[in-house]
Amino acid sequence: MEDEPRMREGLKKIIAWEEHGFLLCNEAENGRQALQLIKAEKPELVITDIRLPGVSGLELMKEITEVQDTCFVVISGYDDFDYVKTALVCGAVDYILKPIEEEQLISALHRVKKRLGKELLKLPQESVGNVEDPIESVKQYVKEHFYEQITMKELAGKMYLHPFYLGQLFRKSTGLYFNDYVHQIRIEEAKQRLIKSACKIADIAATVGYNDTDYFVQQFKKNTGCTPSAYRKQSSQQ
Repeated sequence: MEDEPRMREGLKKIIAWEEHGFLLCNEAENGRQALQLIKAEKPELVITDIRLPGVSGLELMKEITEVQDTCFVVISGYDDFDYVKTALVCGAVDYILKPIEEEQLISALHRVKKRLGKELLKLPQESVGNVEDPIESVKQYVKEHFYEQITMKELAGKMYLHPFYLGQLFRKSTGLYFNDYVHQIRIEEAKQRLIKSACKIADIAATVGYNDTDYFVQQFKKNTGCTPSAYRKQSSQQ
């Protein structure tokens, strides 16, 4: 749904929709008309702008997700953190900035097909798509899988979200890059194991996700200001 007729026409022509598994069923000139059409026709995918006359794209998403399962791809001229966060919380598969590029839209459609065809990544609150804040789901996943090799791209893929915007959202919400957060969680766990066990440094490194002991020592010192050996010695003297 797009409030600019020229943009709507462009979206219809930018790619061969049927070749990618989608059939265009309708279009709307404003948010209220869009709500009526979506509730009546129950499409699997809705493409919406953020700003629509009458009802905004975000308000549209919030209302629809309460009553039916629909995937959304958001198109916007605003690279705004709050818009992105709200869109993801409402279940947006992608948030594409104008001007739209064909490859971006096709990539978004592939993620939509994955979401429609597969069950979402299971987390404590049933599924990522239904939790109040996707960042809490990311943090919870890291806490439970810190010893594994985790990347934002992989995690975003499990959630069927765009890795760039999920990464941007994570940094602005936590103040940390995703990789730095993973290191932080691993080092906190390593600190506990250094205090509570007599295991070798290399063994502790491996159990918290570092196969390279030197790299573990480097990250430990970066996060704590001292080496694992020095930390263990200081803790035993307290």
